[in-house]
Amino acid sequence: MSETIRVVVADDEEIYRKALAKILGHAQGIELVATGKDGAEAVELCVQHDADVLLTDLEMPTMDGIEAIRRLGKKKMDCVPVVLTAHEESEKIFDAIRAGAMGYLLKTSNANDIVSAIRRAKDGESIMTPSVAAKVIADFRKIDSDQDLPNEHLYDLTERELEILEHIVEGLQNKDIAGKLFLAEKTVKNHVSNILKKLQVNSRTAAAMKAVKENIVDS
Repeated sequence: MSETIRVVVADDEEIYRKALAKILGHAQGIELVATGKDGAEAVELCVQHDADVLLTDLEMPTMDGIEAIRRLGKKKMDCVPVVLTAHEESEKIFDAIRAGAMGYLLKTSNANDIVSAIRRAKDGESIMTPSVAAKVIADFRKIDSDQDLPNEHLYDLTERELEILEHIVEGLQNKDIAGKLFLAEKTVKNHVSNILKKLQVNSRTAAAMKAVKENIVDS
C-alpha cells in the first residue's frame, strides 16, 4: 500500500484555501496537513508537519511563493514545490522553475489536474498547464540560433536516452513513453533519472527546456 502524500497549501485567499482543502479532502492517498496565508508561514508548516508537497500561490504578502520555494529548498529538500497561480507570464514561470518548482499550474486547472500534479511531483515528475508548457517551449525557441550551443555528445546521452528525452519534450509521462517504446515503466523511470543526472537538472521540465535551448533533440 502506498504512503499517504502529506500536503501543505499556501495561498493568501481564504476562500481558495478552503476550496483546495475540499478538493484534497476527497483525494485518495493525499492528506492536507496544514494551510498557510503567506510563503514564510508555508515553509515553517512544511518543516513542522514533515510535508511531502507544498502547493503554493506566487503572489502573497510577507513572502511570495518564489522566495518560499527557494527557502524550502534549503530547509526541507525532500518537500516538493508545485505552483498553483493565476500568473502565466514567462518571467514568473522561469523564476519559479529556477527556484525549484516541480510543477506549474494555473488556477483554471480542474481538481483532477491538481491532484495529479501533486502525485506526479511526489514521484519526481513534473506537470504544467498546457498553455504554460507551450509558452516555455516557445520562449526557448526564440533563443538566437547563432549562439554557440553544446550538442548531445557533450552530455554523453545514449541513443535510448535521446529517444526518451524527445518524448519528455513532447510532454509525455513515463507510462506513455513506456507504451510507445515497449519498455517497462520502471525501465523508463531509470532512464529518466540518468538523463537528469547527465543534463545536470533536477526535473523533467528543466530537462525539456535544456533539450530545446541547446538543440540536444530535434524539437
